[in-house]
Amino acid sequence: MPRKKKKKKLWSKQSNYKCKDGSLVLMDSTWEVAMAKRLDHLKIKWDRSEDMKLPYFSKTGRKRNYIPDFYLPDYDTYIEVKGYWTDAARYKMNSVQDTNPIRIVILESLEAVNKFTRWKLK
Repeated sequence: MPRKKKKKKLWSKQSNYKCKDGSLVLMDSTWEVAMAKRLDHLKIKWDRSEDMKLPYFSKTGRKRNYIPDFYLPDYDTYIEVKGYWTDAARYKMNSVQDTNPIRIVILESLEAVNKFTRWKLK
C-alpha cells in the first residue's frame, strides 16, 4: 500500500473567515483574513477555492498546481499575500507567472494589505 504523503506544516495559523453572507471560508493566515476584510471593506468581489488551480513547473520539471489566495473576477486578477519568501516560493511564483497569462498582485506585508486600494488593480 502506498504511503500517504504528509501535509506540510503551515507557517501560520489557519482560521475561518465569516463572509457578509454568513458563509465561512478557511484562510491559511491572519494576513489572508486581513485581506478578505480589506476586500469586503472596499466592496471588491473575491473568490477563494481549492478548485482554482493554476499549473506551473517545479525546478525538476514536474507539473504542479498553484492555488491562489484570492481571485478578483471583476478585475481578472489574482492576489497572493506572501509574508515570508523562500527560494522555492520565489521560483514557484515566477513559474506560475511564466506558465499562465494572468495578472497577480503580490502583497508582501500586513501594511501593504491594509493600504490596498482599487488603484492597484488598474
